[in-house]
Amino acid sequence: MNKIRYFPLHVLALIVAVFTVLIFGKCGGEAYQLRDPENCKLHFTVLSDVHTEAINEPRSRAIVESLQRVTQCETKNDAILYLGDCTTNAQYIENLIFHGLNDLLLHNETIIPVLGNHDAGNGEGNPDLYMHRWYRFVNAFYGIKLDRPYYYQVIKGYYFIVLGSEVNTVGEGVISDEQFAWLEETLTLAAESGKPAFVLFHFPINCVMDENMEITDRLAQILSDYYKGHDVFYLCGHYHFSLNLGTFRLQNGFPQVYTPSLSRLSSDDPPAMDQQTGEGFEVEIYEDSVLMRGRNFRLCEWVYENGRPVERSYALKTPIAD
Repeated sequence: MNKIRYFPLHVLALIVAVFTVLIFGKCGGEAYQLRDPENCKLHFTVLSDVHTEAINEPRSRAIVESLQRVTQCETKNDAILYLGDCTTNAQYIENLIFHGLNDLLLHNETIIPVLGNHDAGNGEGNPDLYMHRWYRFVNAFYGIKLDRPYYYQVIKGYYFIVLGSEVNTVGEGVISDEQFAWLEETLTLAAESGKPAFVLFHFPINCVMDENMEITDRLAQILSDYYKGHDVFYLCGHYHFSLNLGTFRLQNGFPQVYTPSLSRLSSDDPPAMDQQTGEGFEVEIYEDSVLMRGRNFRLCEWVYENGRPVERSYALKTPIAD
């Protein structure tokens, strides 16, 4: 029923995506491998701040070329995460392009999208319209039925907990008391799985506001307390930092990762900075560790800084039984 209901939307998005790929796509690129494919229990790709825009040639080329190469791992992805700002202006055409490209290039992948401030209007326009537009596209293309910006998915027993700002803001994400309570309940379920949990939010941990619109450390405290007895990783975007040796952190008492922008580093970068786009990272879960490895998907290469690979292996508190 869902496919029939959204069939015209899929057709329109695919037409737009095909033209986008024909104009900006680039074939080729070498396949890549996991560090230890035989012993990897789960692996997924993390991308953020795609910033799809209808008329932006450098950014469109970076997006298409990167997405064409995300699936070149010799071991199939268990999921692809987008940590918000998939669009730039929350426009209908931008949603058509972004979700259409996923449908065309990543059709058989499990997609977990996060709402970003740009997806909700970036503090301007009609936030209710933009958020319901986002819900509609997420339902149509990934089968995730939303009436609020937070939800969770379980893949092979691993919990991916998606947080979402409930107010259309620019610099901070707003989390209500209800959402905080929901997070704590969901983390209780994740603890029962005996596997590491992944909490996804567009905003960094120091950019969280409560329902009174005041900066709060409540999210950091929840995750810090949980990490004392269980494994949890906080993945965010928003800042557009390039991959570096400080990308993968152990901060505020728990692991945090600041995901770079897939298509731009900052709004005032010169055109030459376009060559540094295409960045994201791979997560590989093993029996007693979680390995995160920075990769430039557009350039088909792992990322290094001063001759050292941009990666980090986190030892798990609880080894994974199965």
